Amino acid sequence: MRYSIGDVSRMLGITTSALHFYEKEGIIDTPKVESGRRYYQEADITRLISAKKYRAMGVSVRDIAQQFSHDGMTGGQVLARIREKRDEAMQKMTFYRGLVQDIDQLIQLSEEGLKATGNVDIRHTEDMLWLSGSDGNRVPLNKEEQELVRCWLDAMPAVSVSICREAEADRAVSSLIVPADRAAEFGFEADGKNVHRIPGGMALHAIVVCGEEQYDDPGVIFKPVLAFAKEHRFVQKETMWGRMLFVDCSNGVRRHYYDTYMGFEV
Repeated sequence: MRYSIGDVSRMLGITTSALHFYEKEGIIDTPKVESGRRYYQEADITRLISAKKYRAMGVSVRDIAQQFSHDGMTGGQVLARIREKRDEAMQKMTFYRGLVQDIDQLIQLSEEGLKATGNVDIRHTEDMLWLSGSDGNRVPLNKEEQELVRCWLDAMPAVSVSICREAEADRAVSSLIVPADRAAEFGFEADGKNVHRIPGGMALHAIVVCGEEQYDDPGVIFKPVLAFAKEHRFVQKETMWGRMLFVDCSNGVRRHYYDTYMGFEV
């Protein structure tokens, strides 16, 4: 059986330029020419289908060419490569499973945020880790700390833009925050310097909407829970924190939605 370039391109979804590249790399033979038209043989089609299989597993074209060459890989080497791609797929599966969980949580909180009234309730929080530069900035000037921040940013959306205020601090600081269980998956841990742990437990909670004033006064996001705590004589127990859910930029005004918490004792 013989196949024209058009047949192969349609059947396998491979562009003619890709076919020429596969020829050049030795994955398939140079097609035979009859009456001025180029034709591929059954063996070429089989190799192209096999190449698609390996491409689907993430093997590079050059590695496929090496595998299919006359001095190519042994069966054992091919199997080792397949196992390697299986391990990579498992890592991706774990990553995407966590990503789906992070997005689901963001959707749930954001849906609640759209109905934000600033009202305070009480709910249970999980352990959290938060990161801030030694200068109190979310993105510090210290180069070593910048590298740490970059690692955290690579873990978004598990990591959120946040504002934190420790129990004895005079003011809130810009920071990044992540649930402690997710932090462990990324290899983040409290170091007592830039990264701090906030124990979970019962906390005052409010979803707050604020404008640009947060940049001059980050603590503005905690006004509802602080007012409620004062009125009902709750005492701040752990670091107060709030994570940004989303920003509404409609009608020329930026409205920042924060999910805020204050661990307490009475």
